Amino acid sequence: MTPARFTSQTRAALSSSADRSVSVVIPTKNAGVVFGETLAALRRQEPSLEIVVVDSGSSDGTPDLASKHGARVFSIAPKSFNHGETRNLGIRLAKGQFCIMLVQDAVPLGEAWLEELLAPFSDERVVGVTARQVPRPDSDLVARWQCDYRSRFLGEEARVQELGRWEEFEALDFQGRLRLASFDNVFAALRRSFWEQQPFRPVSFAEDLDWGFRAIVAGRRLVYQPAVSVMHSHTRPAAYHMRRSYISGRIVPQILHLPPQQTSARSDREFLGIIGLLCGEARAILSKDGDWRGCQSSLGAAHSVLKSILAAVGSPVGSPSGRLNEARENFYFVLEQLLGPNCTAVPGAEARTVVVKALAEAVGAFTAAYHNWCEARGCVSDGVRRLDAVLSKGV
Repeated sequence: MTPARFTSQTRAALSSSADRSVSVVIPTKNAGVVFGETLAALRRQEPSLEIVVVDSGSSDGTPDLASKHGARVFSIAPKSFNHGETRNLGIRLAKGQFCIMLVQDAVPLGEAWLEELLAPFSDERVVGVTARQVPRPDSDLVARWQCDYRSRFLGEEARVQELGRWEEFEALDFQGRLRLASFDNVFAALRRSFWEQQPFRPVSFAEDLDWGFRAIVAGRRLVYQPAVSVMHSHTRPAAYHMRRSYISGRIVPQILHLPPQQTSARSDREFLGIIGLLCGEARAILSKDGDWRGCQSSLGAAHSVLKSILAAVGSPVGSPSGRLNEARENFYFVLEQLLGPNCTAVPGAEARTVVVKALAEAVGAFTAAYHNWCEARGCVSDGVRRLDAVLSKGV
């Protein structure tokens, strides 16, 4: 089903009625110069648009910049920030019956994004609408690929997400469930009347996906509206990629009601062995300026030999079937996507950066899967708990 376009008559109805007002809610902290672009884009679209900023301890003048653009600014203690609860506070402080959720470094694009973003709400069953993200021109290769991959995953056409029966949801795999429940607070709009029944929960990550899941389970509709786009991407260090991959792997399967799956590692010793082998492979690839295809076959053979040696001395590595473990699968998937034969030539320095960040993503995801499996069996070791404490911070 394709949502109807937002007509001038619909816009007039939204603007003229007190119960059809629109607000923008933005949590901030040291937003930087990009925030000025965000605020300017909002004002160009609708000069009278209510903007509510909830700032958690900025020291770079962010609150003053917001005030200069006519925003209502509210301050909270930095320690009280929570992705879900801080947004709930912003919505409570706002007046709009439709609330646009935005982050401080996302810049809405185009001349009619407000119309297009609100258009699907002409269907009373629609409670949330999400936009497409495009990367910033100064983003690195990994950040650009992540944006493009998300767009391909969600599709090029406007799409209504709704659930008929719970059994239909249970029949879906991970990607099917994720696509059905997708909702993204980077740039989205929600219907306040439903939010009042189902506010964001104080989860540590993916509060938007959690809300989207509860919306479709409640029999409501979500809409992905790629006609609306926002410029948003991050060039992050590898350590951040690992932490984000880890926390996503810990929380997202829980939101989507996916039981933990057995990993290739069945003990901390096997887990560390798999990570160690993968780091060794990444190091060999880095020594060749990221030319992973030239040494993949020899690395695979070396992996098999080392696996056999470790198994012989009582340190088995890998699954009983001997298949490529999940960490290596994820690692080489990213390399194939970014450094494969269909990609343009990547300079050595940038290729090495891709290898390091692909390794970080793979290690984070594999660590999360191993933790989830241990947790389900009630055998989380002190070492894994310490890893969790380190990797759960800073996202």
